Amino acid sequence: MAIQILRALSATTTIVAVHARTRQAPNGQTDGADEALVSGDEAIQRIKRHHKGQGAELVLDMVGVDRTLQMAAKVSRVLGLPDDRRPRWRRLPVNFNSPRNECAVASPFWGSIPELVDVVNLAQTGKIRMLVEHVPLERGGAAYQLLHDGKIKGRAVITPND
Repeated sequence: MAIQILRALSATTTIVAVHARTRQAPNGQTDGADEALVSGDEAIQRIKRHHKGQGAELVLDMVGVDRTLQMAAKVSRVLGLPDDRRPRWRRLPVNFNSPRNECAVASPFWGSIPELVDVVNLAQTGKIRMLVEHVPLERGGAAYQLLHDGKIKGRAVITPND
């Protein structure tokens, strides 16, 4: 969704989607991203080359584990990431040498009501779309396993039986 919203609201020319797990790595474009990479040293070098060694202007870490946060710190000029209210999320290593000089760190987790209205308007006008798989109530438990295994695209919505 973040890539779609950036595409809808900005003149961004290149967005790179980096996936932490190889099995979830896309085979081409994804949700409007110009390029998709698998997390790791090769992705870091590719991003640095693309930005002439200065780092990406914006990094949105939607995973928030040590490996992705460390990568974000290595490739960014400005960094946005989730806060650490959930136990599996980690802290960004912040010290004198990391993150880069003049790198801003923010941890927005939700927006305001007017921002939510803006997102709904983007969806209603077809500028963004949500991938949703509906799962009947009796298969609700199985949906969690599918999510865990990376077999659900987008979000799973459990629906009552008809």
